[in-house]
Amino acid sequence: MQQSQDANTPKQFSREQRWEIVRTLLQRSNLSSEAKQAFRQSYPNAPEEMLKTAVFHTYVDGIDAAIDWLVDLELFLHKPSHELDISVTYHLLYHLYNWYQFNALLPDGKAGVLERLKEIKELASDGDIQAIIATVEELESMFEGGRNYIS
Repeated sequence: MQQSQDANTPKQFSREQRWEIVRTLLQRSNLSSEAKQAFRQSYPNAPEEMLKTAVFHTYVDGIDAAIDWLVDLELFLHKPSHELDISVTYHLLYHLYNWYQFNALLPDGKAGVLERLKEIKELASDGDIQAIIATVEELESMFEGGRNYIS
């Protein structure tokens, strides 16, 4: 999984600073287009449809899912008889999991996946079963989000 090389990780900020950053995020008027532009800059090889999906799971519906989850937690503290809504948790997990998968695929983009599929075809014509298995395992790793892009 790709990790941020930015020195500013969330835990380096105080709780108050983190909430101020969240407030700034929520006050952006063109969040979706700004996110798409940032993804395009960070992942120039990713096709348009991958960028749209990444933006949706992070900056569009993903943020609302995270807020809903936090609200549900607070409602429980106000009224312990309030049953925590598992569907709210699942909704957040859905977006987090999809982002987890896209994070593995975005650096290579569609072209990278297609290139590996082309390699498999060539290896099949050569009868190189071991190389085919290795390439398939690399693709599986990409789709499972386990690929490490840090050198």
